[in-house]
Amino acid sequence: MSKWNTATMHASLRQACVAGETYKYPVYAVMKDTSFFGSRYKQKMGFVALSDYRRLLISEYYQLTGTPVRMGALGFDDLVSAKVNKNLFGQYTFNLVFIVNGKKMNYQFSAAKKVYGTDLNEQEQNLMGLVEYFEKCGHNLRY
Repeated sequence: MSKWNTATMHASLRQACVAGETYKYPVYAVMKDTSFFGSRYKQKMGFVALSDYRRLLISEYYQLTGTPVRMGALGFDDLVSAKVNKNLFGQYTFNLVFIVNGKKMNYQFSAAKKVYGTDLNEQEQNLMGLVEYFEKCGHNLRY
């Protein structure tokens, strides 16, 4: 069994939470490097969830070594754009733009309905919840 399992997901997302915070729709995702010199070889994997404090909880790990990169959250008060696209293979790509410290920050991740070799049985249900939330959220934002 892979080390990317339900126990790891919930443990890492709990670390990204503040006291009293809960989350829903946790999914396994691949985070894209959106910087100018970004490379597909520097992709990160991890977990993403919606917080009840209107935050996107993030837990990232290096793809090759599995060492933690960062854990934290991005607040929806800073969200200015949210787009969800479905690709040819059925994966969903989330393009989120935040204003952090007066600068635009792109955050992009993709997730699939099935994660083979893991016990993430609720991946599809949680992913569809995220898709629905961000599609609804994206139409209500002022650009």
